[in-house]
Amino acid sequence: MRFHLALWTAKFITAVSRLLGRGGGTYFPGKIALKIDPKFVAHIKGIDTAKTVFITGTNGKSTTVNLIHHILTSSGLKVSCNLKGANMLTGVATTLMQDMSFFGRLKTDAIVLETDERYIRLIREQLPAKYIGIVNVQKDQAQRNGEPSYIMDKLSAAIGKDVTLFVNRDEPNSFSLKSLAGRAISYGVAENSLSYQKADDFFTVGSPCPCCHNPLSFGCYNIENIGPFHCPSCGFARNEQVDYYADEADFEGKTFSVNGRKYAFNFNTPYFLYCYVLAIAAATELGVPEKKIAAALKKFENIRGRLETREIAGKTLHYIKMKQENSETTQSSLNLVAKDNRNKIFMIGYDECLDLYPPLVISFYPFDYDPRGVLDSGVEKWITMSPAMGRAAALRFLYDGFPEDKMIVLPDSKEDTIRKTLEKLPGDAPVYLVEEIPYYKK
Repeated sequence: MRFHLALWTAKFITAVSRLLGRGGGTYFPGKIALKIDPKFVAHIKGIDTAKTVFITGTNGKSTTVNLIHHILTSSGLKVSCNLKGANMLTGVATTLMQDMSFFGRLKTDAIVLETDERYIRLIREQLPAKYIGIVNVQKDQAQRNGEPSYIMDKLSAAIGKDVTLFVNRDEPNSFSLKSLAGRAISYGVAENSLSYQKADDFFTVGSPCPCCHNPLSFGCYNIENIGPFHCPSCGFARNEQVDYYADEADFEGKTFSVNGRKYAFNFNTPYFLYCYVLAIAAATELGVPEKKIAAALKKFENIRGRLETREIAGKTLHYIKMKQENSETTQSSLNLVAKDNRNKIFMIGYDECLDLYPPLVISFYPFDYDPRGVLDSGVEKWITMSPAMGRAAALRFLYDGFPEDKMIVLPDSKEDTIRKTLEKLPGDAPVYLVEEIPYYKK
C-alpha cells in the first residue's frame, strides 16, 4: 500500500507540474515517492537487472548515456533513461516512475542511468544493475569530493562480484578497480593525431598511482591524465589486451574504428571518443548487433552542446563549455583553443559557487592545468572574468608567462560587460571563451 501510494502521488505531482507548464520535474516527484516509501525503487515490478546499465565517474557520463540510449532506441528497444542528468536516487525514482503502469510495473526493455559516483552504492542497493561503466575518476568539485581517492572508496563499495564492469584501460584510477568485479570489460583509445606530451617542469601537473601513490609515467596523453601509463615504482600499468579498442581516429573526416569496424563520430576532439567506445561496448554486451550500432551512430546528435559559435561586437566568438571545478575538462578546453594558431582573444570565466563550504573561490584548481599551449598558439589579448576569482585566475596565467600588457581583468562575465570590452578591441581576431555558464544565459 505504501508503494502504490508513493507511485500515485508522484504521478499526480508530475501531471500537475506539466499542466502548469513547469515540466514533469526531474527529481521532486521521486523525492516525494521516497519520502512515502524509502524503498520505492526496490519495490518496482518488472525490472530486468541483466538489462540495466549504470554509467558513473567524473567526465563524460551524460554524453555516454545519451549515446547508449540513442543506440538502444534506434534498435527498437524501449529504454528508461535519465537523459536530463538527474543522477541521484530521487532522479532515478522519477525516471522509472514515468515509465511505470499505475500498478507499479516497469514498461521498458532496458534501463540506462547516469549515476552520481558518490551515491551509486545507495542507488544499487535498491536497483542492483548488472552493468556498471566507469568513464574515469579525476579531480572534480573539491567542495564535495576532496581528492579522487574519496570517489574511489565510494565506487569500490558499489562494485561486487555480481557486477560486469566496463573500465577505461587508459585511465589509472578506474582501471585499478577491475579486480573488484566478477567480470571486467576493458575499453581504450589508440594514440592518435591529437595525442600530446607534457613538459617536465614545475608547472606540469601529474597523476599519482592509485596503488602506491607515487608519480605515474605516461607514454602520451590522449586526453588529460588518460593514455598509456605505467608506474615506475610499483609496476602498475594498463594491459596491452583490450576488449573494445578505438583506433584509426579521423577527426577531420569524423570517423574511427573499433575492433575493425568503422563508425561515425559526431565530434572532432578525443574527449568524446572514450564516450563512444564505452557506448559501443555497453550496447554490444546488451545484444545490439554491430551493424545496428554503426547505423545509429551515423544519426547521433548530442543534445548537450559544449561547443558553440556566436557573433558579438563584430567578432566571432567560440564558446567552449568547461566544468570549472574540474581541471581535466578545463585542460581539454584549453587544448582545443590551442589548436587555432591565429592570434586570438582568449577569455576564461569562473563562477563563484558559494553554496558549499569551502566556497569555490578558495578551492578551484588554478594550478592543475597547463595553459601554455594557448599562449604558444598566439594570443592578442587575454581576459579573465569573475567578481571574486578574476584576479586570482589572472595571477595563475601570469606565472605561466602570459604577458601582463595584454591582460584584462573583468569584474563579471555578463553579456553587456563582454560586449563593451570587445567593442574597444580593434580588428577581427577570433575570440575564444572558456566558461561553465555562457555569458548569454546569465
